[in-house]
Amino acid sequence: MTLLDAFEKRMNEAKGRLDPKDAGWEKAEEAPVFIAPFRVSPLPEYTKLTGETGIFYPFWFRAVLTRNNQLKPDEDTFPYIPRAYLEPQVNQEVNFVFSDVERVDEAFGRPFNGQPGWPNYRDYTLSMFKAVTGQELETYSPENFAVTAEYIVVINDTLTGPADGIIGLYDYIIQQKKIPLTLNALTERQEMPLKPLLSGAIFEKASAGHLGQMAYEFPLSKSQRTSLYHYTTLRHGDILAINGPPGTGKTTLLQSVVATEVVQGAIAGGDPSVILACSANNQAVTNIIDSFSNVKQKNGTLYERWLPDVGGFGLYLPGANREVQTHIPVIKRVQGRLSGAHTEKENESYLKKAEAYFIARSGQTGTTIAAIINGLQRSLKANQQLLIDGIGIWHSYQTLIAQLPELNTYSLNDLEKGIKDLETSFSNYLDAESIWLKLFSIFNFVKEKRATRTKQLFRDCPIAYGAVDFYQVKSIQQFFDQKFSLIEKIKKAKKNWQDWQRKANINHDPAEPAFYERLEVSLKYDMFYTAVHYWEGRWLLATRSALEEDRLNRNGEGAAKERWQRFAMLTPCFVSTFYMAPRFFSYSKFIQVGPGQNPWEAPPLLDFIDLLIVDEAGQVSPEIGAATFALAKKALVVGDILQIEPVWNVPKKVDHANLHRYQVIKTLNDQAVIEDLYGKGFLCSSGSIMRLAQNTSYYHLYPKQARGMLLTEHRRCFDEIISYCNKLAYDGLLELMKGRANGGLLPPLQFVPVKGDSKISGTSRANPEEALAIAKWIADHQEALIKHYRLPLKDIIAIVTPFTGQKFALRKAGINMSGLTIGTVHALQGAERLVVLFSAAYGANDQDKNYFFDAGPNMLNVAVSRAKETFILFGAPEIFQRSGQSPSMQLFRHIQFGS
Repeated sequence: MTLLDAFEKRMNEAKGRLDPKDAGWEKAEEAPVFIAPFRVSPLPEYTKLTGETGIFYPFWFRAVLTRNNQLKPDEDTFPYIPRAYLEPQVNQEVNFVFSDVERVDEAFGRPFNGQPGWPNYRDYTLSMFKAVTGQELETYSPENFAVTAEYIVVINDTLTGPADGIIGLYDYIIQQKKIPLTLNALTERQEMPLKPLLSGAIFEKASAGHLGQMAYEFPLSKSQRTSLYHYTTLRHGDILAINGPPGTGKTTLLQSVVATEVVQGAIAGGDPSVILACSANNQAVTNIIDSFSNVKQKNGTLYERWLPDVGGFGLYLPGANREVQTHIPVIKRVQGRLSGAHTEKENESYLKKAEAYFIARSGQTGTTIAAIINGLQRSLKANQQLLIDGIGIWHSYQTLIAQLPELNTYSLNDLEKGIKDLETSFSNYLDAESIWLKLFSIFNFVKEKRATRTKQLFRDCPIAYGAVDFYQVKSIQQFFDQKFSLIEKIKKAKKNWQDWQRKANINHDPAEPAFYERLEVSLKYDMFYTAVHYWEGRWLLATRSALEEDRLNRNGEGAAKERWQRFAMLTPCFVSTFYMAPRFFSYSKFIQVGPGQNPWEAPPLLDFIDLLIVDEAGQVSPEIGAATFALAKKALVVGDILQIEPVWNVPKKVDHANLHRYQVIKTLNDQAVIEDLYGKGFLCSSGSIMRLAQNTSYYHLYPKQARGMLLTEHRRCFDEIISYCNKLAYDGLLELMKGRANGGLLPPLQFVPVKGDSKISGTSRANPEEALAIAKWIADHQEALIKHYRLPLKDIIAIVTPFTGQKFALRKAGINMSGLTIGTVHALQGAERLVVLFSAAYGANDQDKNYFFDAGPNMLNVAVSRAKETFILFGAPEIFQRSGQSPSMQLFRHIQFGS
């Protein structure tokens, strides 16, 4: 079959035509193709050193292939260069560097403007190749790699396979008359009007909306709690951005959000919340699923699963060929059908065993599953009312004792006794007062004498008396009445509290401020596990019904929704990349077609997912993440635009050309509109889902920071380390919770000066002397590090460098790379190490240059904040010892002088 035949077949199959004999079969006279003029492969010695194998095709140009095997220029004349081969590299398994993003952007600024025809276009392509590599195509010779000249021709949609689901979802959305609310909100160019932040009594009331807690070891921090309470105000179509700097507990917050949704749904008794957590890459997704699969639980039957072989609270939705650890529940789509952890339980054998197991674990043998779940729901409703009552009683008590500040020093009993003694003394004083003083009390000299004596009585009592008019007996008597009335109210409130404590089985002094924390690790934690068992029972009933009615394998819209809701009863959070999510949330729809055509299509389940959670949203480029918002009713977007940025696959000039093509801008030089879109994060060459979500968030916690909420309590790094990031990126808003280093093996911050020049290695940069210095440092400290931390070296240190060339130089320097994390900041995405070594790579010969890590705060903010106990900067002093406020200069001064 020729390429034209294959393209023709694919084109017709996409329209439901399966046989060339069918009516309406379209002939293809030409096909768009990609052409790779060469391939590269690592040299044997490089493979031995790095372990890298494989064949790479780093440069493709577009063309149109005709039936008579002629080539014509494609409408899109820009070459295609896979992002994985461009510096800065984000795939740590790839070491081949073809060029860098900046050079490609600059080259793509020169579009093909020559005469039509293939020879002219080929000349343009050759000039583009030289512009991005500095070499001629015919003599191209990358360091450490062999080049084989051979032409590979493929149909041009072959290379977009991973994004097919996203593209299909966009195609479907375009056909709709109305854009789903959440996607519409995300793409709104005007910032949403701000709503006032929750405060005072409204904030206290919102605490009752936090119904569940997944983990018990630690309660939420203040900023986590504030973010969660504001989340509970979201309605259909709303989006909330939560800015999460490193080490501030994003995972704990997300667990609490999911737990609250689980409990809320169980109390309501309707369908469970379908929650999808997404990110752009598999590492970020793996971090999410691990957090939901390894939740530490208390001992006791309540905190165990009441169904056999069900563990964790996350369900992973990976690609069909992706390998997954065995302890993680997985559903895959295989040949159009969902298959895996939960579908394997949808059979009579498992159901019979699970029903008996559930009843036994509930401790209610001899009853029905329906009766058990009804009892669980009653318990949840009672606990919800208990929660509301407790918050009200505690708030009332706090309001009352605020009116009696002496309770900060004295007990209630001591205060009451002191006031009674004072009242008695005052009464005795009045009884003993001479009749003449009483008769002449209207005169000022008498009033003053009485006031002086009264003050002496009050001076020995531990009660503030600044508001008492000692010249008026009536005022003093009112003082006693008010104090006794307040004490009686406090006593009554305290009794109400004691009664509530017995009902809630909580032992907490109402005068202590940590009431919310206590609720989270006791009552709310228990409510979550009660709700887990409620949904387990509901799953048994729903699956039994679907099995008996033969509905398990149906995939119409209603059946598809019911299936995901059943899955949500077992694992409340589904986890996927944005590439895979559209492939899962679809259904089968019969369409009327002609003979031989495919009668089925697979529309997406628009506006179905109850909550979309986006994690590491600062790393998600707009075109990758936006489509999935069409599937969701509301969204919680968590990330940090000051950490790792997205992997932008669209060059700026292509981005601007698309804006012009689709009439978003009137001319290619419409800078006002371009700057507006850039500032709000819309552009595919510079934006992110996090920035879009910030625009549409109704709340703005800190005016100096981006819109949305902000997590502030940092617990990962020693204060000396994270204080640099706090000043560099977060306006000093982070609360440093870990404390200062105190007599550790290494100082928390260190600069190691290195003499030596950098060299251009292929299209990257390297500094061999610096690599040797790092290798020597590791050799000198390895034994002490392992002995001190009692961990393998790979779990102690990581080496971060801006350049892939330096990564190779470090390998050549003799460092044992067995399991060691070494590479760009992307190598430590979502991770941390006790010790981080940063290799600047620039040398003394690079003075007065613009350094890659100074392009913004992101790179050094990421690198420094990964170090829990020690961060060491290796580099030439000349590049740091300059006046200025670049991130690297600030880092150097912070290490040297603490400022």
